[in-house]
Amino acid sequence: MSLFKKLFGKSEKNNENEINQSDFSLISKTDFKTFKDLVEQNAGLSFEKQQNFNDLTGGLAWNIDLNTATLSFGNLDFPIEVIGSLSFNDYSWMWGWANTKSGIPENLLNSSLNIKKIGEERQIEEFTKGHFSVEEGFEHKMGIVASGLLNTDAYFCANYGQGTMVLTLKSDKIPKIDENKLEKVLTTFRQVISGIDLNHKEAFKNYLIDRSFVLKISDNKIEGLKNNKILIGEFDQLNRLTALNGKI
Repeated sequence: MSLFKKLFGKSEKNNENEINQSDFSLISKTDFKTFKDLVEQNAGLSFEKQQNFNDLTGGLAWNIDLNTATLSFGNLDFPIEVIGSLSFNDYSWMWGWANTKSGIPENLLNSSLNIKKIGEERQIEEFTKGHFSVEEGFEHKMGIVASGLLNTDAYFCANYGQGTMVLTLKSDKIPKIDENKLEKVLTTFRQVISGIDLNHKEAFKNYLIDRSFVLKISDNKIEGLKNNKILIGEFDQLNRLTALNGKI
């Protein structure tokens, strides 16, 4: 055996675990057409941002001051904007811009109005109709969508007894997502699909796109590559997740 083979082993055959990066490509999100599309496009990353926010504030009593546009958890204060509110009495949603009787300061409605503008441009009824009936849990779907569309650091559902007000927050106090902590995607995505009814395959693809992975997509599998590590989701014919693992 030659000295090189003794030192470095055989070289005639590629390592079985070697990643062929040419199989992966940079993929953009498809153009959204419906509110459902937007939930699936933003569920993963918005949920991970919520986990960071909850790790910071979980268990602390909260208080809202609309006059100062502030949400407080003990000594932690966050600037807020009002998206809208959900009534528990009849499970209806009312946008902040449509709730003229509540006296919400105009400076807190910019995000709500920005979403309305998107709805008018894209003809998304849920964004342009001021008041309408919804299903239970809609406030969290709206928070997920608003957080993604507006690139906020978190959203908050402020339960006031008869309903809940959905707020968006932007603050350097809220921990940012650790881009190198790829294993977080595995645990987060399992939690997302256990709590929200959505197309698992589409939601996983969009989550990986938001996390800056390059992708390899087949009929029943999505593989994401980043930092020479791979996350793999497998799906059935109804796009439901059947397996989720990683080579990290």
